[in-house]
Amino acid sequence: MKAVLFAYHEVGAAALDAMLRNKIDVVAVFTHRDDPSEGGWFRSVAMAAAKHGIPVHAPADVNHPIWIERVRDMGPDALVSAHYRKMIGSDMLDVCPNHCYNIHASMLPKYRGRCPINWALVNGETETGVTLHHMTVAADAGDIVAQQSVVIDDDDTAASLTARIVEATGSMLDTSLPLLVSGTATRTAQDSSAATTFPGRCPEDGCIDWSDDAATIHNLVRAVAHPWPGAFTFAGERKVLVWESTVVPGAFEVAEGTVLSLAPLTVACGKDAIQIDAGQAEDGVWSTGEHLAEELNIVDGMRLGKSATLGAPRKRSVLILGVNGFIGSHLSEKLLANDYEVYGLDLRSTNVSHLMGRPGFHYVEGDISINREWVEYHVRKCDVILPLVAIATPIEYVRNPIRVFELDFEQNLQIVRDCVKYNRRIIFPSTSEVYGMCSDEFFDEDSSSLVLGPINKQRWIYSCSKQLLDRVIWAYGVRDKLDFTLFRPFNWIGPRLDSLDAARIGSSRAITQLILNLVEGTPIQLVDGGEQKRCFTDVTEGVDCLFRMIDDVDGASTGEVINIGNPDNEASIKELAEMIVARFDQHPLRHRFPPFAGYRVVESGKYYGKGYQDVQHRRPSIENAGRVLNWKPSITTEESVARTVDWFIEDHVRSIGADCTSPVGTPTGA
Repeated sequence: MKAVLFAYHEVGAAALDAMLRNKIDVVAVFTHRDDPSEGGWFRSVAMAAAKHGIPVHAPADVNHPIWIERVRDMGPDALVSAHYRKMIGSDMLDVCPNHCYNIHASMLPKYRGRCPINWALVNGETETGVTLHHMTVAADAGDIVAQQSVVIDDDDTAASLTARIVEATGSMLDTSLPLLVSGTATRTAQDSSAATTFPGRCPEDGCIDWSDDAATIHNLVRAVAHPWPGAFTFAGERKVLVWESTVVPGAFEVAEGTVLSLAPLTVACGKDAIQIDAGQAEDGVWSTGEHLAEELNIVDGMRLGKSATLGAPRKRSVLILGVNGFIGSHLSEKLLANDYEVYGLDLRSTNVSHLMGRPGFHYVEGDISINREWVEYHVRKCDVILPLVAIATPIEYVRNPIRVFELDFEQNLQIVRDCVKYNRRIIFPSTSEVYGMCSDEFFDEDSSSLVLGPINKQRWIYSCSKQLLDRVIWAYGVRDKLDFTLFRPFNWIGPRLDSLDAARIGSSRAITQLILNLVEGTPIQLVDGGEQKRCFTDVTEGVDCLFRMIDDVDGASTGEVINIGNPDNEASIKELAEMIVARFDQHPLRHRFPPFAGYRVVESGKYYGKGYQDVQHRRPSIENAGRVLNWKPSITTEESVARTVDWFIEDHVRSIGADCTSPVGTPTGA
C-alpha cells in the first residue's frame, strides 16, 4: 500500500512508526512547522520522516489545488491523518475515495474536535482511547475502523496520558493496518446522537476559578500541567502557575480563593480545598507550594485570584471572519485604533500584513468551512461577531450559483446559530442587492419591498441567500432574543478594494475592472452602456458607521436594519468610468502605463452570461443610520475615486518593481 501521511506531534510520530513497521510505503509526509512557543518537547514528524528519506512538506494551505494535484500525482492508495492540525477538504479526500483515514485520540463519537486528551482530563473522565476512522468533510464523524481504550488513572496528567495514547496508537495500528492492506477491515457507523464535540484550547483557558469545586480545579491542573501552559491564578498582581495539586476534603467557612494554610499551601474552593503541591511564579522557578508561598509573601487569609489590574474592565473583542477583505482590513485598523481586541480569520493576509504583530491583533489563516472548531470557540470567546466572508461579485453569481449559496447562506447560518448558542452579538453584512428590482426612489430598510427577478436569472441567488439569512436572523431575534444588527453597504469604494488579479478573471467589483482596463491599456467595457446608477460611499465613512454599531454598548442599534451609503453620491457606471479616467490621467505615474484605449459598450448577457439581470438605480435611505447612530456621510465620489485610483496605481507599480521612467511592461535597459 502506498500512502500519504498528514501528521504532527506525538501521535503523528507514532502513526509514522507503525506505518513503516507494517511495510506501508509512505510516499510523502505533510506536517507543520514546529512552533517554538510549544517548547519542542514532542517528537518531530518532519525529522522522523527525513531520517527515512521520505519527502516532507509543510504548506500553508494543504487544500490548495496545487497540492491536491501533487498528491494525486503521487498515486497513493490511501491518505492517513494523525493529529494534523488543519481539516483536509473534500477535494483532497477525493484523491483516495473511501480510503482516507484519521487517527483521533478519543473513543469516538465522544470527544470529537480539538484537544481530546486535555478535555477528557478537564472533565474528570476515567477512560478514553484512540480511534481509527474514515475521514469525511465533517470533523471526526466518519465510520470507525478500530478503537483501543485507555484507562485514565487518578494521577494522570496530559503528558502521562498522551504517552499511553501514543502506545495504544501503535498497538491499534499494528492490528488494523494489515486489515486495511488486505481489504478485510470492517467499518462501523458512529452514533451521532451520542457525539460530543469540543473546541480548541488556549493558555487563557487555564485560569483557575476558585468558585469551582476542588475536584474540578484539580482536573484542570492535571489537564494542562507541564509541558502544557499550566493552570494559573494570581497572588496580588503576580501570576502563579499551579503544576501539581491535591484535593483536600472539608467544609471551610471562608470565601473561595482564601489561603487556609501556608505549609502546605492550601486554598479554599467552592467546595473542599486545593493543596498546591508544586507551582511557580511566572518569573520564578519550579518549587513546592510552601516555598512558593514564601517567595510570593502569601499570608493566611489572603485571597488568590485575578489581580486588580486584570480585574479592571477588559478590552472588548471582535471576531472578524474574512478579516483580509476590503471591509475587514479597514475595520480592523479602526478597531485597533480604538483599543479593541481583533481576532481575524481569512485565507490570506495580504491586506492585514501591516497589522501583524500589533498589540490586540490576532490572525489565523483558515477557512470558515474547514476551521469550524476554531470559529465556534472564538464566537464563544468574543463580544461581537462579524461574518464578512461572502462571494459578492455578479459574475460569480452566474458562474457558481451553488457555491454562492453554500458559502453565503449555509456556512454563515452555522455562525448565526453559534451566536444564538453562546448569546453573542452578531453584526451581519446584508447587501444593497437584497432590494433587487425595487422601484422605490429611495430604498428604505423598513418599508421597501425586496423584489427579485425570475428564477432563470441566477444573478439573484446572492441576493436571495442574503435576504433569507436576514429573515432567519430577525426570527432568531424575536424567538431567542439574539442581539443583532443587519447592515447593508451601498457601493463602498477606497484603497484595497479587490485586486487587479481578481479583476483579470472577472471576479471583482466594477471600479476594479475599470482600473484594470487602464492599467493594461485595454478598452473600458461599459456593460449595457454603463447607464446603471449607483451611490458610492467612501470606505472610511462606511467603516465609521460600522464601528458605531460595534461600539454601541447601550444597544441602540440592536434589532435594526441599517443602510450604509451616500444617497448624494449617485452616478452612473459610465460617469464613474469618466472620473476614473480623469484621475488616472492626472496621476504623476501615468507615464508608466499604456495610452487610454477608449470605451466599448458590451451587452450584459455576453459579459456576465444569460443568467444576469440588473436594476438601473440603487439609492439608499439612510434615516435609520442618522436616527440610531447619528451618522451622515460627506465625502464626495470624486474624492473617493481619487484615493482608490491612486492606491491601485501605486500598489501595481510596487508589485511589478518598474523603474521611474519606463512604461509598464518595458524591461529596464531595453
